[in-house]
Amino acid sequence: MKTLLALLILPCLFALPGYSELSDADLDKIRLIVNESEKRIKSEINSEIAESEKRMKEYVDVRINALDKMVQSSESQLKEHVSIKIESVEKRLTLLSNIVIALVALIIVAVGLPQALMAWRNRETQQQINALKREIEILKQQKV
Repeated sequence: MKTLLALLILPCLFALPGYSELSDADLDKIRLIVNESEKRIKSEINSEIAESEKRMKEYVDVRINALDKMVQSSESQLKEHVSIKIESVEKRLTLLSNIVIALVALIIVAVGLPQALMAWRNRETQQQINALKREIEILKQQKV
């Protein structure tokens, strides 16, 4: 055991003392390595970002084109639907205006016809009254 311990301690005695201090040259080399690594990583990240933006723009363009096509097709369908609805409303308005004109004509006939008959009868009775007055005057003149 003593020999084993002596064998382990003996190499430690001959070992040169180690200095753990870094020199300026060592620090410059480390800085150079770190800067090169940063530049490489930045360039890789920038290229990845550029590729991602390119893919995103292509995807957005494809989606916008698809939406444009959908909007155009739905717009044409909407125009057709609106034109059909407008034609339907025009037909209904024409029918309603014709019904209103017919009702106005009916009201005019319903009110005007009795008025015309009354005026015609008044004229006849007035003529009869005038005729009777003339006869009365003729009779008065004959009596006097």
